[in-house]
Parts: sequence; C-alpha cells; structure tokens
Amino acid sequence: MSDAMTDAIVSLNQELDLAHTLDMFLTALIDQTGAKYAAINVLDEEGISVEFHYKGIPSGVWEHIQRAPNAVGVLGQIPDEGTLVLADLTQHPAFQGMPKHHPPMGSFLGTSLKVRGSVFGYLYLASKPGEFTAEDEASVEALAAAASVAIDNAQLYEKALARERWLTASQDITTALLADPGDEEVFETIVESAKDLAGAVNAALVLPGVDGSWTMEITSGPRAGELLGLELPAEGRAIEVIRSGRGVTSTEPPGSIVLDAVQSFGPTMYAPLSAEHRPVGLLMLWRDRGMASFTAEDLEIAQRFATQAAMALSVAELSHVKSKTTLLEERQRLADDLHDFVSQELFATAMQLESVSHDVEPRIATRLMRTLDHVKRAQHEVRGVMSSLAGQRTSEPISERIRREIVMATDSMGFAPRVKVDWAEVSHAIAGEPSLSDDVVAVVREMLSNVARHAEATSVYMEISGAEGRLVVSVVDDGIGPVGATNRHSGTSNLANRALRRNGTFTLAPSRPGASRPGTYAEWNVEGQG
Repeated sequence: MSDAMTDAIVSLNQELDLAHTLDMFLTALIDQTGAKYAAINVLDEEGISVEFHYKGIPSGVWEHIQRAPNAVGVLGQIPDEGTLVLADLTQHPAFQGMPKHHPPMGSFLGTSLKVRGSVFGYLYLASKPGEFTAEDEASVEALAAAASVAIDNAQLYEKALARERWLTASQDITTALLADPGDEEVFETIVESAKDLAGAVNAALVLPGVDGSWTMEITSGPRAGELLGLELPAEGRAIEVIRSGRGVTSTEPPGSIVLDAVQSFGPTMYAPLSAEHRPVGLLMLWRDRGMASFTAEDLEIAQRFATQAAMALSVAELSHVKSKTTLLEERQRLADDLHDFVSQELFATAMQLESVSHDVEPRIATRLMRTLDHVKRAQHEVRGVMSSLAGQRTSEPISERIRREIVMATDSMGFAPRVKVDWAEVSHAIAGEPSLSDDVVAVVREMLSNVARHAEATSVYMEISGAEGRLVVSVVDDGIGPVGATNRHSGTSNLANRALRRNGTFTLAPSRPGASRPGTYAEWNVEGQG
C-alpha cells in the first residue's frame, strides 16, 4: 500500500471535514490503482444518491451530466460483500447505457460501503488501462472499510451539529416569543429556521381557526405565495397528522387528497406542533423532486423543534390573551368609574346650579348659567370617553373575543375544547347588537369556567349557532355530571338570568343519563336580532 494510501487512511480517521478527506482518499485511490475515474456514492434507503464525491471527471463535463447515479443497472449489481470487477463495464448484461455527455468508461471495480452491517453507499473505480488486479481489489476493500468508518463518523458529527443548530433555533424562538408575545416576525423565524435546517425548499406553518379549520398562515420558499392562505383538506393526510400528533415523512406529498399547489413537490415532512396533548399547529416541509428523502433522524430532530416551538407559542398566546383581557377589563372599569362617579357628580352639580340660578339675582344667575354650560360640556366629553372605552371591547369581532375565551379556558382545563361555529349565522343573529355580543362572550366564559372548576372532564364540545332567529350556545362535557349544580348558584343563575332577559332559556342536564360519568349538557338559547 502506498504512502498516499496510508496517509489517506490516517486522515480519514482524524478529519471531520468529509469533503476534503474524501478528495484526498479518491486521489490516493487513483494513484494506487491507475484508474482514470474514482467516486464515492452515498445513497438513501431507497437507493437514491444523496452525496456524490468524484475525481477524474472534468467539472465542465459534470455540469452537463447534472445528476449522480443511483443503484440501478450495473451499479445495482455490486455485492454487499467483496467487489464487482469487470474488464469492460459496457459488456455486462445489466448495462443500461450512459447519461448524455458522460465520458466513456471501460474497466470497472465497485465495492460496498458498510457500517454496522448495513450498506449505505458504494465506491467506484473505472477506466484503468488494462484490468484491475487482485492487489487492487485488496487495497480497495481495505480503504473502503476505512472510508465507511470515516463517513459514519463525519455523518454522526454532522447530526450532532444539526441537533445543536435546531436546539439553538428553538431557544431563540422561545426567548423572542416570551419577550414579545405579539411579535409576528417570530412565526416567520420558525418557518425560515425549519426550512433552512431541514434542507427543505418550501415550508409552511399551519395554524388553527376558531371554526376548526387549519390554514397555512406563514409560508416560505419559491412557492410561498401559492401556499399562503390555503386551507387544509378536512380529510387529507395533514389533518390526520394534526389529530394523531405523529409526524410523517414521504417521498412525495402523502395521501390521496392533496392540494394542487403541492402535488408537484418531492420529499415531504409533516411535524405537528403539540402542547399539553393538544394540537396548536403543523410544520410542513417540502424538498424538490429528485432531492434526497427526509430520514427518520430528520423527523425526530424536527419534531423536537416543533414541540419546543409549540410550547413557546402556547405560552406566548396565553400571555398575549391575558394581557389583552386585562387591558379590556381595565378599560371597562374606567368606563364604569366614569359613569358611577364623574358623570353622576357632574349631573348632580348641573341640577344644583340650575336650581340655584332661579333663587339669585339676574347678574349672578347669568354667571351660574355660564358655569352650567361648562359643566354640561364636561358631561358630554365624559360620555364620549365612556363610549370610546366601551367601544374598545364591543368593536372587536365576536370571533376574536370567543377565541380569547377558548385560549383562557384551555389553560384552565388543561386541554382544548372542540368548537363548531357558523360565524355567518352568529353574525346575522347578533346583527350589530353590542350587548348581545357581550352576553354571548360572557356565556361562553361562564360555561367553560364551570367545566374547568367542577366537571372533572377530559373532553368538551362547544357549538354556537344562530339559525332560525335563535342564538344558541351549547357545551357538552364528559365529566361527573350536573349533580349539585344548584349549589353553584352564582354561575348557573347568571346564565339563566341572561337568558330570561332575552326571552330565552337555560338548560342544564346530564349528557349521558345513567352512565357512571353522566357528563353535562348546558344550553343557552335566546332570541337573536336577525
């Protein structure tokens, strides 16, 4: 064995810069055997090339070829043990021709690269003047074993670096979201980081809507514009992943129901974002066709990243909702204080001024009336401020207000309720009536709060409808039932009173009578505005 070969073996076991080391190794092989061409081809589980290192082919020629060979034809005949030695590659029965622009090749020697008993790639030598000798075979087998160990070490090192990069990215995202829960740029960072770290071309972050839909809210890559805003098919594979909480990889977008925009994509990875056993999003990553498939290792690392991102999103969303709720409640308190103290005091002062003005001489009465005008203007301004503060709450879409209540309830219950809402019906039933909107939000809050405090439930289904002129909020849980509900006087009486004020009803009953855990069915049913 030549000194160059010995140096290559030593280098293979010292270096973690795989590309540089393999270049040295291939050069040494050509020098040792006299072959014109040498290459190492690393394949995935399906025999598709994922790394190709070559020596001897001019770079200009390789640019015309553009693709590495897969384990087909003669290359598919290389044994797991030993070598395949041919005097003329083109005369083998499995020969299927060469790609366009590929240089001609004659003699050939191929051997497997194995680690821990499994083949992960191949070593090729070609076009040695004459034929390859037994000595060449022995040298190549020895170097192939050394190269296998070196490639395995380098790949393990790369995996460790990849894990570190994913971990660093997830920590940065968590820190950013906790520092500013409303920072939407962090969502873009999640998608960009996942795309780059996974070696994907296109990526999307899917987030839930209140009505049970799942939409691509943040997208990245050349096809980002086509993906943005797409709603996942209700029976598609992506929804299955969200429901199961188990990520998947595939050589192409999986399932029989596939969105048109992704049908041409190649290797696919779906990593669900789950927090406290509830789905909060889905990370969708795609490579182009012809690129290497995502591995189980890729999915494992991406799933850890997704889990960290989900936890950060949940904490950030809860923090944002609590801050928003606190702000709105403070505005409502200020409006109430203005009404209870300032407005009423101004009203009383105005009445006293008007009364006194009748009992004094005209000159003083004139001055009192001017002062009364100032008081009335102050009353008008106070009413404007009160209206503005109240409007901060009532001008919000009902969907946003209810979504906030669901987030708060999810934190209290430890799981997310399933929700069905026909927003068109509900909006028509409310028909711009702020007080009815306030009642619906309060009812949702009280019903879910009762479940969290008393039901000991593991699942909740809530439906809000506005059909046939009735506005109906119903909640069904699988808890211990409504036994003792009359003792919870405040919550149930509030719900009943809100219903009675609107010529409606409030019902509380077992959802599964006779069962060991009968559950509870609660329904608030009132007249709508539509």
